[in-house]
Amino acid sequence: MPAASPFVVRKAAVLGAGVMGAQIAAHLANSNVAVVLYELPAKEGDPNGNVLKAIENLKKLEPSPLSTSSKAGFIQPANYGQHLDQLKDCDLIIEAIAERMDWKADLYRKVAPHIGEHSIFASNTSGLSIN
Repeated sequence: MPAASPFVVRKAAVLGAGVMGAQIAAHLANSNVAVVLYELPAKEGDPNGNVLKAIENLKKLEPSPLSTSSKAGFIQPANYGQHLDQLKDCDLIIEAIAERMDWKADLYRKVAPHIGEHSIFASNTSGLSIN
């Protein structure tokens, strides 16, 4: 039986730009993986304002989750209202929103049609049952 080819993550998405999601994005960026970091659209100004703020906050944390501040350049801001089509190009998608089953179920329904055929979808959930 031939060996399976290795799974390579060239591009990833993180759904949720809160503390956990932004730091997951930082660790992917540290590995030179292009990351699309999603959050709700900002109510005022740039629709990606919430994600841009999260990326800037990564640079201020001590110790920084970014190996160098330039790694933030691997993180592309996105929002659920405009950029779901970018999910189709992601090898790995990690959901990291608040531990609310109703919010997660709504998000899963929203993103499911946009996920690529060979993408791996994972959840950062720790407080909710997998069932």
